[in-house]
Amino acid sequence: RGAKLYNAKGCVACHSTDGSVKVGPTWKALWAKVDHEMANGEKLVVDEAYVREAILLPNAKIVKGFVQGVMPTYQGQLSEEELMSLIEFIKTLK
Repeated sequence: RGAKLYNAKGCVACHSTDGSVKVGPTWKALWAKVDHEMANGEKLVVDEAYVREAILLPNAKIVKGFVQGVMPTYQGQLSEEELMSLIEFIKTLK
């Protein structure tokens, strides 16, 4: 279901699943990454809380090398089930 949402909700336009660079960070090997660097130099662990925030409040933390204000919020546009499906899909991308 997460893979279908990745396409249906337009995530595919900005986030790759194969490591290639697009407008947004790739989702490949993203899950559990321990040194995910933000534009402000902070390094985070990619977990459910981080991914949830990145989808619902995308300008709260910007990944180093990417531009703030590009990704729209999906707050109110995804059900809890859809959000969890996207998170589960990201977990599978090794």
